[in-house]
Amino acid sequence: MTPKSPATNLRQRLLYLHARTPSVFSSILGYTPIEPIQGFQPEISAEEAGWPYQTVHDAIVDGWQVVQFPHLQAPFDDTDLDMIGYEFILQKLEVVDE
Repeated sequence: MTPKSPATNLRQRLLYLHARTPSVFSSILGYTPIEPIQGFQPEISAEEAGWPYQTVHDAIVDGWQVVQFPHLQAPFDDTDLDMIGYEFILQKLEVVDE
């Protein structure tokens, strides 16, 4: 069997960040990484347990790319909604060893 080149192990990692406002400099309220590994189960967390980033901008500085900015909405009363902050979706292409 021929060994795979590093480029063939290049995979898309996803990161869902929920921020307090639609600004990339706003503080993070929720953090959910999605790893491209068979059987991976995401752990959705709104409790800051050693998150590597405090803002979306921190993640961008670390090489993450924003693929979706939050959908801006008119002001609303969030007492009737189960939504946490403004969702940013980021990606990073990296070599993944399985």
